Amino acid sequence: MKRHPHLNGAFRYLLLILCVCVVSVCFLFLPIPGNQGTQRKYDYYHYLSGSASDKSSLAADELNPDQYQLNLPEVNLAHFRRKIEAESLKRPQNTVQQRKRKGYSGKGYIGKLKENTESAMEVELTVPQTQHYRITICAAPPEPGNYALRVNDEVVSQFPMDETDHFTKVTFYGIFIEKGKAKIAIDTIEGTLDVDYIEIEDDSSVYETDSKVGKSLCNPEASSEAERLYDFLVQNWEKKTLTGQYVSDRNDPEMQLIYQMTGQLPAIRFSMLGTGDDRAEIEAAIDWNVYMHGIVGLMWQWNAPGTNSVYAEDSHFDLEAALRHKDISKLAALSQEDAKRAVESGALREEALMLLQDIDSIADVLIPMKNMDIPVLWRPLHEAGGGWYWWGADGSTAFAQLWQLLYERMTVYHQLNNLIWIWNGQSAAYTVPERTYDIASVDIYLQPNMQYGSRFEQFVSLKKITGGRKLLALSECSALPDLEMMQLDCSVWSFFGLWYGEYLMNPDGTFRNVYYSSNDLYNLYNSEQAITLNDFRSLYQ
Repeated sequence: MKRHPHLNGAFRYLLLILCVCVVSVCFLFLPIPGNQGTQRKYDYYHYLSGSASDKSSLAADELNPDQYQLNLPEVNLAHFRRKIEAESLKRPQNTVQQRKRKGYSGKGYIGKLKENTESAMEVELTVPQTQHYRITICAAPPEPGNYALRVNDEVVSQFPMDETDHFTKVTFYGIFIEKGKAKIAIDTIEGTLDVDYIEIEDDSSVYETDSKVGKSLCNPEASSEAERLYDFLVQNWEKKTLTGQYVSDRNDPEMQLIYQMTGQLPAIRFSMLGTGDDRAEIEAAIDWNVYMHGIVGLMWQWNAPGTNSVYAEDSHFDLEAALRHKDISKLAALSQEDAKRAVESGALREEALMLLQDIDSIADVLIPMKNMDIPVLWRPLHEAGGGWYWWGADGSTAFAQLWQLLYERMTVYHQLNNLIWIWNGQSAAYTVPERTYDIASVDIYLQPNMQYGSRFEQFVSLKKITGGRKLLALSECSALPDLEMMQLDCSVWSFFGLWYGEYLMNPDGTFRNVYYSSNDLYNLYNSEQAITLNDFRSLYQ
């Protein structure tokens, strides 16, 4: 059979063209498996940012929410002091005037207010001016109990008292009361109470502003973006509060609900490391920063080395022994190989090596954010003063050593210069050197029936602990802080982080109207005093 080489070549040429066309069609019209998740994430964030083309599912007020204007009453300072003897009041039922305890003032005191009673004792009076007051309760419980101060039918603070044979003063500062009739009451939540007197006087300390917040981060090698974000926080300090929300998973259901109800998104997305797939969580945080241009906040649930729990009761890890008599700076500079050799020689305890290994592991997870120079509000070793976490259970000295080890290992050894360090010790005894943190924060959870307000007392306490030289923040809260009260109390937190779950939504994803109302949520996110994601993006130039 005679061959036709020219036809054979033409056939191969046509076949090649056909293959190229088929491959091109596949690339154009078929999904690429490795890119689907990122594309969906981008589309989702694109929608939430309000720039998507299809907004038909949003209500009109969600498309163009009205800005909520704060209605601040005029404050007029005036000296005022009044002491009300308990025995001079209308005597609560089943109580008697007594003189058994020593040290009472006046003609005696009222004994044993009834347990578990709302407004077990009430004082009605007229205050001369709209301003802040301090209220002192002089009392003594026959047995340990819990009580609450109520002002004009709102619970403003709860307080425990131990059994004592003498009267003790409990003072509440910065209580805002408007001019005119007012009612002060004591709730007996648990236990009875003997009351000597209640005193109210003006409190001008609220208006003292002597903050000297540092202008740069504690890490001298901090990245340019970290310094830039910190500068933004400083510029808004004592003026406005950044909104923040913890998410329960990488799909951000809390963000979706907030957007649906307010037409806004929080400026800060808070999430946790140490509770699941850390690398996937970092990817979600990066997406929030890259696609939404939002602020990333991370906390670390550090399981006690060798365990699967953060709680001291579940661990026998001896932090104090691990770091005893150690030069922390030298330990932080050791490579793992050198540390292993030190353990083998007996110069280092195995527990110290385990600490380094855990820190190195979490540092490795954070490397992608460092490489992209994404600034992170970084909050490790939280609530140490409570003692329930292993890092605080061995005392303040061991905690301070661990903080130094963590700080130097991450900033000097791993050069994670994109971190903005948040100290959240919850106790003056657990303070750490100022050169190792940038922001001081506190976690405050209240019962649903309590007025959250500004949390003035905690603000002032934290300000005193830090000497007014650090930004202050509500790193965790059970309810939305009151922006109006923050302005009135001169207690404007830098940012807040609302915890997820029951503090915002029901298991089915609907709003949980328990700790605050939907109206509170809408007003806060559309207030001129709150910085939302849209505000941050427009201001952060």
